[in-house]
Amino acid sequence: MNQPPSKRSFQEWARQLAGCRLCRNLTVAAFVAILAIEVAILIPSYRNYEEDLLSERVDIASQAIITFLKHIGSREISPAALETLIASSPLVGVSLRREGVGYGAGEAIESPQPADGVLRAAPRTPRGAIDLSWGSDPMLSDYQVLGRVDVSDVPSELVAFVFRILGLSLLIAVFVTVVTMFVVDRMMLSPLLKLRARISRAGDDAEHPLRYLMPAGRCDEFGEVEGAFNSMLKQSASYLARLRLLNRELDQLLDERTRSLRRTEQELEIRTLYDQLTGLANRSLFEEQLDRYFDQARHDAPRKEAVLVLGLNDFQALNGLAGHDTGDRVLQEIARRIAGYIADHGHVARLGGDVFGLLVGEAGRAPAESIEARISSIIEACERSVQVSGKTYECEISAGVAVRQLDGQDARTLLSHAEIAMHRAKKSPSQRIQFFASEFGEQVLRRQEMIHSLKVAIQNQQFQLYYQPQFDRLRRCTGYEALLRWYHPVHGPVSPAEFIPLAEETGLIVRIGEWVLEQAVVTLKGWIGQGFTGRIAVNVSALQLHDQDFADRISTLLQCYGVTARQLEFEITETALMEDVKCAMATLKRFRELGLALAVDDFGTGYSSLAYLKALPVSRIKIDRTFVTGLPDNEQDEALCKTIIVMAHNMGCAVIAEGVETEAQASWLALAGCDELQGFLLGKPDFQGFRGETNFEYS
Repeated sequence: MNQPPSKRSFQEWARQLAGCRLCRNLTVAAFVAILAIEVAILIPSYRNYEEDLLSERVDIASQAIITFLKHIGSREISPAALETLIASSPLVGVSLRREGVGYGAGEAIESPQPADGVLRAAPRTPRGAIDLSWGSDPMLSDYQVLGRVDVSDVPSELVAFVFRILGLSLLIAVFVTVVTMFVVDRMMLSPLLKLRARISRAGDDAEHPLRYLMPAGRCDEFGEVEGAFNSMLKQSASYLARLRLLNRELDQLLDERTRSLRRTEQELEIRTLYDQLTGLANRSLFEEQLDRYFDQARHDAPRKEAVLVLGLNDFQALNGLAGHDTGDRVLQEIARRIAGYIADHGHVARLGGDVFGLLVGEAGRAPAESIEARISSIIEACERSVQVSGKTYECEISAGVAVRQLDGQDARTLLSHAEIAMHRAKKSPSQRIQFFASEFGEQVLRRQEMIHSLKVAIQNQQFQLYYQPQFDRLRRCTGYEALLRWYHPVHGPVSPAEFIPLAEETGLIVRIGEWVLEQAVVTLKGWIGQGFTGRIAVNVSALQLHDQDFADRISTLLQCYGVTARQLEFEITETALMEDVKCAMATLKRFRELGLALAVDDFGTGYSSLAYLKALPVSRIKIDRTFVTGLPDNEQDEALCKTIIVMAHNMGCAVIAEGVETEAQASWLALAGCDELQGFLLGKPDFQGFRGETNFEYS
């Protein structure tokens, strides 16, 4: 509606006019009036045109008769000549008489009418002819002429004339109607619709009436209406301004009252449900949150969860020696550390004094992180020293744990049992973590003791490297694999299957891996001096593989000891490769640039993609012992080993099988095309490894 008429399409214009009742009525009235005028004009035109057509036919007949008489002259008129006259003129019958002598031909003439009279009133024969008489006239050589003129084609010409006149009249009516519609649109409809739209928008947007003010563009009645509407808008704006002022004053009063009530409610809620010092939930809110959580988790898959209660040992002594302000700062820091382990702060609380409670579950950032690991991590974090005003304060924690489903179902029972276990831990001289269920607590204590022992083993270098030889198909030694061994001063030898996963989970594997690598390079340096020309294989963990600076440290280490990279081989598991393919690919390519040999360990037990394996710079694939154990009797193991060997050779990789313990296994693998063998049958791991050229041949 806001577009000028020149920019509107014809369809929009016609639709707008058709939708306006006023325009429809005016248009129909104009159209009907024009048609009535045209019809009034058509009737006399029709009569005159009919008379003209008849006169034309009669004139042609008169001229034919005059020409005929001039041609005959004084000769006698024959019937054949009259027939010729009839054939060459509109006459269908003729009669001539002079001095009592008459001549005739064609149809008989019954009731002639004067030829110079009103022809349209003359009666017509059934065949559409009229009878006429011509008086004595010198042009007719004083003959009295009677004739019957054929006017049968006159009605058809009259019909064509009527249609032409009607078409022209309709065209004039349409043209005049369109002009009328255009004038009505420009002068009435468009301004009226724009005014209506402005009134409608102003009614919908009653809060901003001044937006719809427009200067009156016309000096007629429409201009007066627009002026009156503008005045009404200004008056409405004045009223609205006064109402807004009153509303603002009321809103300010309400906001002040509301803020005051909210502050009061928040203060009451904080005092009732939250601890003032740490901002954590108090006991009542903690129990409520736990019960709500347990109700929701009842429909989910069961998982191991526990309520952990932590208490600071000798906290009253800290308050007495350092002051309550320092004690409060220590509590706040401990609360912050505990809350950092809980995504939902509704599941952690200060139960009173120096006691905190929280819900611990298996769900964590790492999918393999167990509840034991989380409890150990929380306790370790809380026992780290706290800095307050430049001074360091050590915190000792006693913890009690109650396991859900095992020690209780509801929050109050679990919390009570965890507190009982915590008090037992405070009284115990050695075990600072007590479980309400002792058999579960033994697992956590064993884990925490193992982590502590691992840290001590790293500091005191309690690890040793053993070397297991690797042989080709001709039983010639081609290299050694460095295997990590740990002899615990109390428990004795600890299986790598027990401490290696724990070291990877806690991140201690990085420090252990650095020690292993350096020891392997030092050993390799010594062996080279004794004539060793083979390789030493070292296992690399996922954390080392994803360290961007790992390759640079290896390069520095090799240069420091003067060892060539080709004699050092890294064994990498499929799982380590697939944890972060992009990062692993970058590190492995850097290994290849340094000249290091790469082998995929435990092949077939992981979930690697063959597409990634194809792109990796791997020179050796190691068949896992689980596939070698069933050889040569297990058909599935045979099929899998053959497939791995053929696939590796097609990819340009050598194949080594580990766990070879029988001659039958060794023979089958050699015949299947396996390049190298490793196992107790050929050589067990020992501390010395290479003993000089007498026990080493390399091909």
